[in-house]
Amino acid sequence: MTHLFYIHGFLSGPNAVKATMLKEYLKEHNLGASFDMHSPDYPDPPEEAYNYLCGYFDRVFEEYKSDEVCLIGSSMGGFFSTLMAQRHGCKAVLLNPCVHPQNYFKALIGPQFNSSTNRNFELKSEMIDVLKSLDASVKVDPKKTYVIIGDQDEVLDYSFALELYKDCQIDIIKGEDHAFTHDFASLIKPILDYAAS
Repeated sequence: MTHLFYIHGFLSGPNAVKATMLKEYLKEHNLGASFDMHSPDYPDPPEEAYNYLCGYFDRVFEEYKSDEVCLIGSSMGGFFSTLMAQRHGCKAVLLNPCVHPQNYFKALIGPQFNSSTNRNFELKSEMIDVLKSLDASVKVDPKKTYVIIGDQDEVLDYSFALELYKDCQIDIIKGEDHAFTHDFASLIKPILDYAAS
């Protein structure tokens, strides 16, 4: 049994489209004996998110071995998945991962609303310093990291991901945007194959 954990992106939630598609695929293909899937709901502010996920996965890895777990992180969830995989030595599949998130969050300081979870919060300038510190601590295990990038990502500059994850398995999907809105379904089998390998 491989335990999958979908880590959603910024201003998203546990019922994100890709998470829902993954769950439906497992059900439709009767893969419940091979995989189970979890999609934690974590806070929006970066430091709270990081602290929550550290506690959450510390508990997960009290129950499961590192080789039984694969994280699937989208965008900012890719950043957090990188950190969690580094912390626990498990595999991670990263979907258009956010690299150097402090560079993007500077423009987002102020009130925010997460329509996926109906939560309001404020992104404060000191949170940028937290992201810088976390970013400086990132270490990637190329043997346990699979990166999928859409070459039409309109949100993130994927050249940063190509540099950080250069020694990892990387697939660049032509024509795909940040959310993989065109054909995410075709990526599910490769994701599961990697998770179970």
